[in-house]
Amino acid sequence: MATIDGLGGDLDDQSSGLSRFAESAPGGMYILEQPPDGRLVIVYASPGMADILGLELARMLDDIGCLQALIRPEDLALVIRQQAASRRHLTPFRTEFRIVHPAKGLRWLEACATPERVAGGATRWHGFLMDVTERKRAETRARLMDEALDHASERVSICDAEGRFVYANKACRKALGYGREEFLNLSVADVVADLAPQSWPGHFREIREKVSLQWETVQRAKDGRRVPVAVDAHYLEHEGRGYMLALVRDTGILRRTEAALLRREREFRSLAENSPDSIMRYDRDCRVVYLNPSLENTLLFSAGEMFGKTPTELHPGDERFAAYEGKLRAVMATGKADEIELLLRGTHKGPRLLHIRLVAEHDPDGQCIGVLAVGRDITEVDEYRRRIQRLAFFDPLTDLPNRALLNDRLRQCLADAATRGSQFGLMLLDLDRFKEVNDTLGHGAGDRLLCEAARRLNACVRGYDTVARLGGDEFSILLPVVRDQGDLRAIAGRILEAFGEAFAIEGKETFVSVSIGIVLHAEGHCDVDELFKQADLAMYHAKKQGRNNFQFYAEELAVRVSDRMAMEGALRRALGNGELELYYQPQVALPAGRIVGAEALLRWRHPQQGIVTPDRFIPVAEETGFIRDLGHWVLATACRRAVHWHRTIDSPFKVAVNLSTRQFTRNDLPGELHRIVQDTGCRPEWLELEITESLLLGNDTDVGAALEELHEMGFAISIDDFGTGYSALSYLNRFPLDQIKIDRSFIHGFPADKEKAELVKAIISIAGALQLEVIAEGVETPRQAEYLHAQGCRLAQGHLFGKPVPQDRFEVLLAGSA
Repeated sequence: MATIDGLGGDLDDQSSGLSRFAESAPGGMYILEQPPDGRLVIVYASPGMADILGLELARMLDDIGCLQALIRPEDLALVIRQQAASRRHLTPFRTEFRIVHPAKGLRWLEACATPERVAGGATRWHGFLMDVTERKRAETRARLMDEALDHASERVSICDAEGRFVYANKACRKALGYGREEFLNLSVADVVADLAPQSWPGHFREIREKVSLQWETVQRAKDGRRVPVAVDAHYLEHEGRGYMLALVRDTGILRRTEAALLRREREFRSLAENSPDSIMRYDRDCRVVYLNPSLENTLLFSAGEMFGKTPTELHPGDERFAAYEGKLRAVMATGKADEIELLLRGTHKGPRLLHIRLVAEHDPDGQCIGVLAVGRDITEVDEYRRRIQRLAFFDPLTDLPNRALLNDRLRQCLADAATRGSQFGLMLLDLDRFKEVNDTLGHGAGDRLLCEAARRLNACVRGYDTVARLGGDEFSILLPVVRDQGDLRAIAGRILEAFGEAFAIEGKETFVSVSIGIVLHAEGHCDVDELFKQADLAMYHAKKQGRNNFQFYAEELAVRVSDRMAMEGALRRALGNGELELYYQPQVALPAGRIVGAEALLRWRHPQQGIVTPDRFIPVAEETGFIRDLGHWVLATACRRAVHWHRTIDSPFKVAVNLSTRQFTRNDLPGELHRIVQDTGCRPEWLELEITESLLLGNDTDVGAALEELHEMGFAISIDDFGTGYSALSYLNRFPLDQIKIDRSFIHGFPADKEKAELVKAIISIAGALQLEVIAEGVETPRQAEYLHAQGCRLAQGHLFGKPVPQDRFEVLLAGSA
């Protein structure tokens, strides 16, 4: 045992007794000193200290740091603070802390010490150190149990043999309105209304003898309320003493719950008996044990005939009911709910489709004891669902598959082609001039024509081909099995032949041809959109070839479209970048050749390609509709130039501008020109609008009205390239025309070509009779100019008088002509 240094001879007499006491005392004894310099030194430690701390005594006496290293850091700070306070005030301290024992792991220790001042100003503590781990664990278990019982909804209390409460959980205290300390000061007689204090010993003895006992009684709450309860009492012993554990339930709540359950059971039975849904219950052997009146009144069987029988016994040999019974047994085996649609034929209402939900029923032990089947009549819903399905995948007018169904089958063909290397064909068809039928005979007639067209298409294909209507007058045919282009040509030929026959619509014979684009897909990656794009290009090519024919997709078609799109994009950028300009070709008065006007001709000064002539880009602008923007720019530019020239010359001068047919359609051309002349200050009589014969041959009332409005505004109207189209001379006096322009094809080789000379003479004669001005274009020789003048033509245009030139060069010509 370590000795106590510095205690002097006064302790020598007691040393032997102290040693024996220290060795036999539980725990460990120690003496701790702290000199004024703040160091801590253990000057004495009993053998029990070594066992508690797992350290050698000599090591502790030599260095207190090894002891402090065992203490958990968060606890060490608390110990140091409490020791400092004890030193400062010379008050005893008691603290609990945790250490990590080298052999035993985490342990709880309790230290108690009393301080005193000694010589030299040092502080000395005499203390005891105890291992309280088991006590802390017991306290933790007790707190945990207490907290757990406080979370229980059932009331739990414990009382001793004298009838005093030693424990009551939160539910018990709350039910009677007491706090924790209040309740523990009560006896059973204070709480149980019908129990006299003197009867408790006998009652407790009965519980001890029977171990457990149940009864109903009335408890008295703190506020005087009387609470009926059921008590489940158990006898238990602890440390040689007897106790009663009571589990208490409020019988008022139980009775209300039972009443509610009974009421709910009646409600559910009423619901089942009066529900329009079919309700059946099956036992573990799939035999019917219940069916509600709704089902009984529907079926041809009576309830008596069905009870105790399985679905397959009621419907032997019927696969539908065999599958239904299989579902029942699966639900029984797995406990998982399932659903099935079952068609009942034997009913008073004819065939009925039921959607049945199957739910397993379990006993209190969780064992499946049967299946509840609830069925709803979805016959009408199913019919509606089928109609929706048909609307989703079929065209309501022609009853053909629609785009969605065609796409689905097309994707399947693509998958087969990728996996098996098969090939298939796709046709895209458009009825030619179908709009005319709609416009002239009405949409009802158009619908009947579409239905007849669908019938003819189906008659031309094989049974496994798909004819679909995509919308409007556009159809498509998927041919999943083809050997080569020959198969597709044969079917396309039959279609063209079928559409060569007249359609009898509204009692009239109507002829409608068809343009067909064809794709043969043999290999390579492709998707549905790409296939339709290819078929569309082929169909567009068929229309360009004059309609009423079929064309196969070829790579060059895509290249042309790509070039056309590139041209369109570049053309739109050109307008914004100022790359477009007007050239002007002189129009002269015969015979002197004085310039009296100019035709404005559009040119594109491309940054890389130089001058691009109209024949390359005007068709693209016409096709894409961009011609309207171009036309607006040309009109505005020509008007500004006309205003400028009329400031410098005195004689009448006109600028001729070509108009596209597209500028008359879907466009307010008179309104547009009105705004342009207002914005530029140009007078209408300074402008001559050139149109083609094809615009007039359409017999479009809107075109006629627009020409009338333009003429009333003061614009001159000229027929360009007269005689080259399908001329109908009647339009010359039906429309407000001012001038005829003889096409250059009549002037070339004239007057040596006698036939052309006669034609020119006739045109000039007709114009004179109708009081229309005549101008000849393409005049290249003086002889031509002289002959034209001799026949009465007073205006001419051609290389003889000047080629189309930029504005600055034209102004030089104009200045020389003045």
